[in-house]
Amino acid sequence: MDTPGISLRPMREGDVTAIRGWPPYQDTYAQMDYALRHHGWLAEYYSNPGSWCYIAESDGKTVGFSLLLKTSAQNAELRIALHPAKTGLGLGGQIMMSVMETAFSQLGFDTIHLVVRKNNFPAMRLYERLGFRNRGDCTLFIQGMPVEFFKMDIDRLEFQLLKTEE
Repeated sequence: MDTPGISLRPMREGDVTAIRGWPPYQDTYAQMDYALRHHGWLAEYYSNPGSWCYIAESDGKTVGFSLLLKTSAQNAELRIALHPAKTGLGLGGQIMMSVMETAFSQLGFDTIHLVVRKNNFPAMRLYERLGFRNRGDCTLFIQGMPVEFFKMDIDRLEFQLLKTEE
């Protein structure tokens, strides 16, 4: 599933500024546009200890970013965002595989978890294809409004099995 055309590198301050300048998400993804903006994910996690922020590049151009947020000694939450012009092109799976490889092999995490909006069907299909399992649901408050999510996770062994099936 991993594609040689995608590479990850640590995020730099200039990347944060560039991401905030991305055009807004449209249609299905409009509900997630806040993540890119001034009070979004990057403001909250970019300089936090226990956060690993990566830029995903293809042919030297930024196509997305991901965050790994340490939630316990052996667990991390994963978040991903694609450039609005790059959604629906299959890049999300490539980026996710690279981030999971980094999380399990280099950072030593045992489990990666995430939340996905219950109405984000493309992301749910992607995460299930990548071996994430639905572990229930939850309600989180996003910009003061309740939003329904599914909780999903994958552990190191499940990831290794997925890689051997490729």
